[in-house]
Amino acid sequence: MSRLTIILIGLIWSNIVGCSSISYNDVSVIQIPDLEVSADNAQLTKDKNGLLLIDKQPFSGHLNTFFSDGKLESRISYFNGLQEGTQTKYYEDGKLREKRTYQLGEKHGEHFGWYPNQQLKFHYIFENGLSIGNHKDWYQNGSLYKDYNYKEGHPFGSQKMWRTDGKLRANYVIREDGRKYGLTGLKRCAKVDSEKESIDPYLAKSE
Repeated sequence: MSRLTIILIGLIWSNIVGCSSISYNDVSVIQIPDLEVSADNAQLTKDKNGLLLIDKQPFSGHLNTFFSDGKLESRISYFNGLQEGTQTKYYEDGKLREKRTYQLGEKHGEHFGWYPNQQLKFHYIFENGLSIGNHKDWYQNGSLYKDYNYKEGHPFGSQKMWRTDGKLRANYVIREDGRKYGLTGLKRCAKVDSEKESIDPYLAKSE
């Protein structure tokens, strides 16, 4: 094998490896004003375009919700009426539940979720509101539930799903034309609701 061939193989392999996993750090750098407002503030409204307003002006700051005991439940950052930067949610005991990032009101960057025991629940990546790269979900015991891949908001490439007992439930590939090749293990696929952390409905075949 010639030296040129070896170099070419190396370059191709490095590109494949580099595309297999995306670590997305391109998130908002806008400076959010240091203004903390409770979500039950009577001056908060939304206009017809969905912009969050305070005293009829686009809101810039941090919107907070609280549990009945006064502990922080969520903190959502806004700029000019749109979600911008970090959204954080907590469990009642103060442990982290979710951490999401937004840009111009759209999901953008890496989104994480945790179970009450702090086992990682999900890891998603978005770009301007669209799912991209590798998305993973885990069961509460730490075993992998889903390992899906996306391109420009659509499932693309390798898609895998496991049962609670660890057995593979689905293993297929989605090509450019949208066709699936492999074992889907599902009656039909439906859109993943990453905001509610659920699959709707992902009905399974009889097991």
